[in-house]
Amino acid sequence: MAEARPDREYAPQPSVFERWAARYLQRHNRHQAIPRRARDDQQLDAIRRTLHRSVAWSMLAGILSGGAIGAMEWYMREGLLDGMQGMSLREQLPYWTGFFVVAGVISAVEIAFLYWNALRGVGTISRQAGAPLHASPKARLVLLGLTRVALEFPSPRHRIYGIDPYAQMSRWKLSVMAVMYRMKVGVSSFLLRVLLRRVLGRVALRGLLPLVMGPLYAAWNAIITWRILNKAREQALGPFAIEAQMESLERDPLSERARQVVLHSFGALIMANQDIHPNHVYLLLRLFETFGIQEHSIEVDWPQQRFALSRLERQEKHRVLDLLITATVIVGRCRSKRKRFLEELFEACDMAYPAEKIRRWRRQFMNGQRIGQRGSHSTSAQAYA
Repeated sequence: MAEARPDREYAPQPSVFERWAARYLQRHNRHQAIPRRARDDQQLDAIRRTLHRSVAWSMLAGILSGGAIGAMEWYMREGLLDGMQGMSLREQLPYWTGFFVVAGVISAVEIAFLYWNALRGVGTISRQAGAPLHASPKARLVLLGLTRVALEFPSPRHRIYGIDPYAQMSRWKLSVMAVMYRMKVGVSSFLLRVLLRRVLGRVALRGLLPLVMGPLYAAWNAIITWRILNKAREQALGPFAIEAQMESLERDPLSERARQVVLHSFGALIMANQDIHPNHVYLLLRLFETFGIQEHSIEVDWPQQRFALSRLERQEKHRVLDLLITATVIVGRCRSKRKRFLEELFEACDMAYPAEKIRRWRRQFMNGQRIGQRGSHSTSAQAYA
């Protein structure tokens, strides 16, 4: 496959909602180039304030909507229907109809606010992190990734530069994941309200519904908003960390054999992760460009390249492992399938798994610093000893 634009490789046909959200984010962030310096303390504090402010607004929305739904529940039950004592299910039907209509309207307004609040927070964080959203296909890739995060859209379900991230995942799991993504903000919020109403409606707390439901909804909204903005921070900081790694590769190139190991190992990591992250798309394209590879496609042959990794010279082996650690920490905490894959890499090299180093690199990345900035190649080798 010939060279393809990263934005079209990641999301060939953005939806109407994605295009609208992209325009909104671009109005909030005019950056066209990746920052050349690490984020300073003032910029990091600004990012944290944005995250905390957005979470606080989402909690306020939860308190208001939860209180309104709880108060409406109590008033309809106790004020209008005198506790609904002795009423048959048929006689309760008007009450249930009214409850679901009012709860649905309140929830819809709240959910719309949550999406707007998240989108505004994502736009502000991307600006504070220095993420480019204009003037290049790479910036367009970052933009599309941020819009999907803000809208809580799942990752695209297709091959990326010849790699199928879902090759090791069954179809039924893909279907379940798609349903769960669509329920995450909208349907799940509404169902939570109905469930809590039913549970609390059967206990002695019935008269305290307005007081109890508000804090519960606030906590739910806080969790969702924090996860969205944390992912946005991760994506917004990705280009800087990746470009810093590419500068090192350009100054001190790898051998052809090590390059092939990097690409195939990276492809295997994406497949092990069972998801496609915009930072991975960006990094893969930059590896192609840095290595001077014209055909932007990989047919992953991990068993053979695993053996080739173990046969590399010690210095290159460390550098390959560093690149793959970087590829891991820029998409999330190192755990589950990503952790198992890294453990397999170090086992192939007969080295101990450097858990503390990986945690430190993850912190550096999320703080907008150069990953591994304290160590040179020699100190890197000592870290694996």
